[in-house]
Amino acid sequence: MATLASRLRISFSLNVSTCKEHRQVDVRRGPRSRGAVVTVASASMPRTPGDRIWAAFFAAAAAATVSLAAPHSTEAGTPKGQGVLSTDETGRAVSDLQRCSLQALGKAASTRAAFSDMATQQNEELYVNVEGCDFSNMDLSKEVLSGIKARGANFSNSIFGPECSRADFSDANLAGTVMRSVNLYNTSFAGANLEGADLTGALAPGAYFGADAQTGRAANLKGTVFEDTLLSTSDVRAMCLNRTLDFESKMSLGC
Repeated sequence: MATLASRLRISFSLNVSTCKEHRQVDVRRGPRSRGAVVTVASASMPRTPGDRIWAAFFAAAAAATVSLAAPHSTEAGTPKGQGVLSTDETGRAVSDLQRCSLQALGKAASTRAAFSDMATQQNEELYVNVEGCDFSNMDLSKEVLSGIKARGANFSNSIFGPECSRADFSDANLAGTVMRSVNLYNTSFAGANLEGADLTGALAPGAYFGADAQTGRAANLKGTVFEDTLLSTSDVRAMCLNRTLDFESKMSLGC
């Protein structure tokens, strides 16, 4: 249909009484037009009722062809993830729709779960960069978040799966996120918003809940649940200095 619409030539000859005419309708797509360009060449204007009937018929046919040639404009839905980067670390263009998709979180998932320390920029096959992406209000319980780079991303009110070691959530929004019994070993929450997040039973030795070196902001631990959360003693001492901790959180941490 596109080929037919892009180049349609209708030629016909009329012989009414002694008058012979040759008209040509040429429909083609203009080089800079979203629609179609219609040109009509005629030896003379229709002079009899028969001529006018034929002219009206072919004009209607040309109009119908133009309508088919110019499809309705459709705008792709805005991807849920709105990333801050338009290229990956090698300089190749990567759309937000690709970089901020659930498929991106599934990249080499089983390998990252076992070897999260290898999920670095030097190992491209394991490297997952979702910085600035929006994964809020999602059930991610089947996703492996180990080793991902999620600075400035939004995971608010989402549910994490069991594997999330050595992830980078610096300056991320994790308000209301459920991380119960999740492996958070050596994961960074520098400057992250963890208000109301639930870390009940999480394994978080080596996890960092301090200030972000880039923004200078401390992590927001207001209302964060640390019941039965496994933390190293040194990490707890540092966390107890956080002014956003409420009474219950301090009691859970043993501050």
